[in-house]
Amino acid sequence: MKLLIVSDRVDPLVYSNSCRDRFYDVACVVSCGDLPEYYLDFVVSNLNVPLFFVHGNHDPSGGKMSLAGGINLDERVVFFKGVFLAGLEGSIWYNGGLHQYTERSMYWKYLKLVPKLAAAGIRRKRKLDVFVSHSPPAGLHEGMDPAHRGFKTFVQLIQKYKPSYHVHGHTHLYDRNQTYQDQLGLTTVINGYNYRILDLASDRHG
Repeated sequence: MKLLIVSDRVDPLVYSNSCRDRFYDVACVVSCGDLPEYYLDFVVSNLNVPLFFVHGNHDPSGGKMSLAGGINLDERVVFFKGVFLAGLEGSIWYNGGLHQYTERSMYWKYLKLVPKLAAAGIRRKRKLDVFVSHSPPAGLHEGMDPAHRGFKTFVQLIQKYKPSYHVHGHTHLYDRNQTYQDQLGLTTVINGYNYRILDLASDRHG
């Protein structure tokens, strides 16, 4: 199953008349935040697939709970076509804006997610397949400025639940030499800036 991961930037290859032909075989769209609703609506309408999303700290949606008819993954666990997805929105707190959290407040959000992971049987019977966030985990794919630090809470979640993938946005990539993929234990961490295709069936992504 292929997922179209989008984040942070309206990409002309996605926002084009060739969208349907280029991404005809994706099963869903996953937004890691900071994208306008018109863009998300265009993509899911052309591909006729569901949208799963988390909000980013620059999200132009104004904090709407739903975008383009999609499912908000924040503090939720969703089962879709045999795949478990869970999410946590936002960035580290730096100026008090919308969808910004201190490390402590993000930890409390994580604690709200834990019972839902347990109810889904994750760790006991099932594996968390994809963890979706806007920000990266602490120590990977972080920016140099305070606003683009990752969350230690995400590292804790990854260490405990060992999702196959953690997809995020927030950190912009301007150089082809910048890495967008790293390992954190058994989890492949992928920066979805612009867009990425995540192929769960073959474990290919690009």
